[in-house]
Amino acid sequence: MRTILIALLLASLSASAQSELGKKVSDAVQQMKMDPPAVQDPVALRAGTVISGDSIAYIVKVALAPGWHIYSYVPDNQPYIPIEHVLQLPENIRAVGKWEKTKPTASVNDPGVLLYEKEAVFVQKAVKVAGAKPGKTVVGLYYQACDLRQCLRPVEKTVELNN
Repeated sequence: MRTILIALLLASLSASAQSELGKKVSDAVQQMKMDPPAVQDPVALRAGTVISGDSIAYIVKVALAPGWHIYSYVPDNQPYIPIEHVLQLPENIRAVGKWEKTKPTASVNDPGVLLYEKEAVFVQKAVKVAGAKPGKTVVGLYYQACDLRQCLRPVEKTVELNN
């Protein structure tokens, strides 16, 4: 009985820490100011870290120039390149779960294609391993940006963050 109580208490504390982290992430996303994308580079990217105890959230936020989009999902019969998340963690940090993403929209022109327009946010949660020392993490995206007339070459943009 005592073991069950301890397990429930630990689960409650973990859920509380995750709830606190979620609130901090939401606040950080709202406060993350984006530079407008340039004409030559229609995708602006910013990244940040939120820490709550031994929990970490890596935030990647993108702003897209009007008329431009990047791809969340592309069926095999389409030539576009979907985004790939970049995450290089130091050995003392472990990713938890999958990337949380802004909900994409369906393409009007290409059936089955899901894309991001205007803005998108991606969050990867992680946890510090016991005895973790500060380190560097690299986050970002590999993507192809397109408008109705053209698609640009795929690009990888990354940001180095301190943990």
